[in-house]
Amino acid sequence: MKTFEWIRSMLLFLVLIPLTQLNGSAQVTDGREKGAPVEALTVDPLAFSRLDQGRRWQADDWNAFYTEDQGSWIMPYSWITALRQPDGLLFLRNSMSRYGLIPNRKNTTNPEGLPVGFLVANRGTKNQQFAMTCAACHTRQITVDSTTFRVDGGPAFADMDRFFRDLISAVNHTMTNEKAFRVFQRSVTTPSADLMTQLRDWYALNGLVYGQTLPKTPWGIGRLDAVSSINNRVTAGYLGTFPNFLIPANIATASVPVRFPFLWNADRQDLTQWAGTSVNGNHQYALQRNAVEASGVWSLMHPVNGNYLAVNTLNYPGLVKIGTLTPKIGPPKWPWRIDRAKASRGEFLYEVNCSSCHGVRPGEPRPPVYDTWRTDVVNVGTDTAYYGILARTANSSGLLGGTVVPLTNPPAVIPANGFSSFTLVKSLTDNALLQRFPGIDLSLSPPAMKFGAYEARVLQGIWAAAPYLHNGSVPTLADLLKPAGERTKSFEVGPVYDLKKVGLAAKQPGGRATVRSTTDASDLNSGDSNAGHEYGVWLPEADKEALLEYLKRL
Repeated sequence: MKTFEWIRSMLLFLVLIPLTQLNGSAQVTDGREKGAPVEALTVDPLAFSRLDQGRRWQADDWNAFYTEDQGSWIMPYSWITALRQPDGLLFLRNSMSRYGLIPNRKNTTNPEGLPVGFLVANRGTKNQQFAMTCAACHTRQITVDSTTFRVDGGPAFADMDRFFRDLISAVNHTMTNEKAFRVFQRSVTTPSADLMTQLRDWYALNGLVYGQTLPKTPWGIGRLDAVSSINNRVTAGYLGTFPNFLIPANIATASVPVRFPFLWNADRQDLTQWAGTSVNGNHQYALQRNAVEASGVWSLMHPVNGNYLAVNTLNYPGLVKIGTLTPKIGPPKWPWRIDRAKASRGEFLYEVNCSSCHGVRPGEPRPPVYDTWRTDVVNVGTDTAYYGILARTANSSGLLGGTVVPLTNPPAVIPANGFSSFTLVKSLTDNALLQRFPGIDLSLSPPAMKFGAYEARVLQGIWAAAPYLHNGSVPTLADLLKPAGERTKSFEVGPVYDLKKVGLAAKQPGGRATVRSTTDASDLNSGDSNAGHEYGVWLPEADKEALLEYLKRL
């Protein structure tokens, strides 16, 4: 039997062909004019007010961003509708709102009524897949005075750690409990004689790269160790040999979560990612960045004799579509009253104290886009644990051993073991991109990393991106203007906003269950240190208030 046929027989629930792009034209009805009080939200959780983000999106754009298939197939759709947790409750109940996911209205692109960022891929075929897309982690809702506001492109208040744990636990229980399996088998709408085998195959991969890598301390709401998750899925899940393609020795604990970044203006920066590890500024590099992200989120890629597209669920047309949608997301405008006199004073203070790093300045040209913004990557004394995961190496390079790292001059050959996990991921995804799009130009490389340095982005819309610093360790902008030793040591994370301090309110709906605890400057490698970025901390209180007032206007 040929290798390709072996793979197909092993992965019965996947269709290993290029995916088609989803299109939708449904209208959005969302209560954007008046908002909804908390009492109404209990009855209609779909009601919200939409913030002004430049009005560059139409209804079709919202629908597409919330449901565009990027190739992150979690499991067959008939499975997820039948899957129950160990307590017997359906996994999809209540639109999975227990994970902080945002309900989404039923329409032509979401007839199943799945939450924002989730979809059915291959709808209408025998291979319908329950899938997710980037909107799941990059759409947020905040609540002020009992009104809910939608922030497109904002860092989600989603608990992905709990979602991963519960999904893996539910599948494991279904496999190992005879009664649970019988109930599942009767409920699956596309029954198969090999259903148990398929479940075990699914668990062999996903139970390894997600179930066995989550840390003892959960990531918490609004955070994810994306780099470790991507490294684990690619190096431990894709690069092994038949029959299961796994390399368990490449697994590392995903113990350094960071805050989801905001997406507005992300396409304008000439570098991106927290440590400035991705070249940015045009559609080609956006596609490269999004392909790396999707490769580590429930997708499947397996090189076959130098063919990087033979076993590859990434939806390249979908990734291209997402890359055209995100530049249309404008920074959210502060919808409440602003003290103009204070803000005018704050603008002067911002120009003196902040704009040298966070102002709009000309960046490196990225043809055909020439007006990028400069992105400084600087060490301002913040937590350094992120650099530990960037430096991880793989025990085995698997099928990439002996191949050439794409676009290197002179050519760099990948050794059999001890190679950078991060570079293995890029090599796999870049090889696939170069085969799929022969004319793509990915020739630029980011500058060498500087330990402990992070991107200093333009701060438009920063008011809507709390908590702050790359690890989400500071709850409000007011706290960020305090010396690190005076910042809040622990705080609740959730959607309720404090307009005066500009950030998370002290009390959140989940109460103690949402608390994030931090360390100080004595433990910069904890992953949770709230130290560093001590700029503006010496200003008088009146000037701090003025600066906050101006930051609301950005």
